[in-house]
Amino acid sequence: MRYLNGEYHREDSRLIRSAKPWQLTHSWTTEQDLPSGRFRVVVYSPKGGVDWSASWQETEQETLGKLIPRIVETVKGVKDNLQRLMTAADEAEAKRKKEREDEWERYLRQEDARKTAQALADSREQLAEIIERWGRAMTIERFFMDAEERLKSANEERRQRLEERLDLARAMMESIDPLDFIEGWVAPEERHRSKYT
Repeated sequence: MRYLNGEYHREDSRLIRSAKPWQLTHSWTTEQDLPSGRFRVVVYSPKGGVDWSASWQETEQETLGKLIPRIVETVKGVKDNLQRLMTAADEAEAKRKKEREDEWERYLRQEDARKTAQALADSREQLAEIIERWGRAMTIERFFMDAEERLKSANEERRQRLEERLDLARAMMESIDPLDFIEGWVAPEERHRSKYT
């Protein structure tokens, strides 16, 4: 294409060929895609994974009418080969789909095993914390039992005063019943129930 007087024209157009050299001094050329004005027939496989196509271009010497018998002959000739390619593409896609499904199933199983292991670890950790808390509560309970035992041998005035304080202190403490402690524990199966076991 040649740029001349604010427009692009084909380099082989009559206007450019008839222009005087001095008229082309301030023009330049570039390449652009333009319609040729001729038909092109393209046949191809619309199936994904089958890369096959053929094309025929109409020319001045060979019009579309002359190309049609050759197009029909080519298409008939590749029918069986194209069918094999399409069948192979279907089989390859089915194989890829099966591999993706298997990979997804492996991932789900691994994730399930990881969650099961995590639930077990979390339950053990929580149980250890519960036992530790209960152990501290039992230490405190032994303290109160020892205090009550010693209170029996204290004089009357001191015993009344300290009994009230002991009752107030005991009211502040949590239960020492192990069943109360274990009631809040969450078992591994309650945290995560495996689909595969």
